Amino acid sequence: MSNIVLVYPPVSMRGKYRKVATGHEVPPQPLICLGAVLRENNFNVKLIDANATGLSIEETVDQILTLSPEYVGITAPTMLISTSGIIAKKIKENNPDITTLVGGPHITAVPAETMTLYPDIDIGVIGEGEITIIELLNALKNKTDLGSINGVIYRKDGGLKITPQRAFIKDLDTLPFPAWDMLPNLLKYYQQSAARIDRQPHISIVSSRGCPFQCIFCARNVFGNVTRAHSDDYLIKMIKYLIKRYGIKSISFEDENFVVYRKRLIEFCNRIINEKIDITWDCASNINAINPQILSLMKNAGCWQINYGIESGSQRILDFIKKSVTLENIEQALKVTKNAGIITKGYFIIGHPTETYESIQETIDFIKKINLDVFQMSFMIPFPGSEFYTIAAQYGDFKNDWDNMNIWTPLFIPTGFSKEGLEREAKRVYRAFYFRWKPISTYLERIFRQTDFIKFFRDGFKVLKFILERR
Repeated sequence: MSNIVLVYPPVSMRGKYRKVATGHEVPPQPLICLGAVLRENNFNVKLIDANATGLSIEETVDQILTLSPEYVGITAPTMLISTSGIIAKKIKENNPDITTLVGGPHITAVPAETMTLYPDIDIGVIGEGEITIIELLNALKNKTDLGSINGVIYRKDGGLKITPQRAFIKDLDTLPFPAWDMLPNLLKYYQQSAARIDRQPHISIVSSRGCPFQCIFCARNVFGNVTRAHSDDYLIKMIKYLIKRYGIKSISFEDENFVVYRKRLIEFCNRIINEKIDITWDCASNINAINPQILSLMKNAGCWQINYGIESGSQRILDFIKKSVTLENIEQALKVTKNAGIITKGYFIIGHPTETYESIQETIDFIKKINLDVFQMSFMIPFPGSEFYTIAAQYGDFKNDWDNMNIWTPLFIPTGFSKEGLEREAKRVYRAFYFRWKPISTYLERIFRQTDFIKFFRDGFKVLKFILERR
């Protein structure tokens, strides 16, 4: 019998933005971290990634029941919480003795509301789950009171009980390597979009937790503003393992800000260089975290692209969303990054609170001016747990639709816009950036040096088709 089955639910792309999805997946880091900890503590654990393998809800439930677990642990961002509730319901209909657990950012942000809406979820895990899950399963096994376990919400005496918040794990190096072997074929199912891949085989990993910044659109409820990172020694050992086990040649660091851990970054880069580790990598960075010296070191250590959260070309908007950066800072950071020989990618958002047609034009003028290679823009979404979630209704029309809460569906429409008008403006910004010779030449240059030419061409053509579509 399998003690516990961990599940990532199936994702259904809804609406017109399924047309632009390039079909990339990253390993479900929370689940493979939990899986590793559970295995280390002698639990029999299996993992089902229904999204990566394309399972339906019914197929997912069938696989779960085939494994005859005592417990099922489901991780769920907001857009998958109702799917998780349906899976829990179908499990209970077939075997009411199975205990259903749900964790992740959504239930951490709104635990009581979630448990009330989805009565087939027995227990919610709030915040980081590695220590909580071990204490929880031991308590369930021994039939002891759950009230002494921090970081859970559970049903008791016809109501809900929430225990105190669990302290963050201070030393992430105490955790084992994620259990990549629990996933289906790693190299088949988990590939980033072509624009994030330098060489194949490629993998995405997370090496830190928490974010020190205060952007109003970010939900920091799981890892908070307490920033913690694996050491350079842990990272180097993990990379060597991935190279040996899977032949990995390129890595995307999915950390919210890889560069902010300056001492670790320097040690990491020096070890990559000195030990002649054959790896290339990309990462995200805050605009204010880089300088020419650190960029030169990163380049020599294999960094080929840095992804910057720029968000807007309007200083007024940047100040409102608490980015703590100026347009001049952004322009200079992109310039020195390019001078170091590193590709620059900028993430932007449209539909900010207080957004106007004038601020969108400012963004268009700015993206034409700056030295940016790759541009990506999404809609401003008030996710549960973010500051914006609590104030969105003051600045426009907010449709609090959990099922469609993703960055490609405009659920928040700023005052002065219609949904259709905002979508038109989004495509106008895309056209303004990409319908110029410089981005076109950059794309052509990259397409002929890609190790996966077909994927790069296919992903690029899909995005081009989307932004050309006028209806």
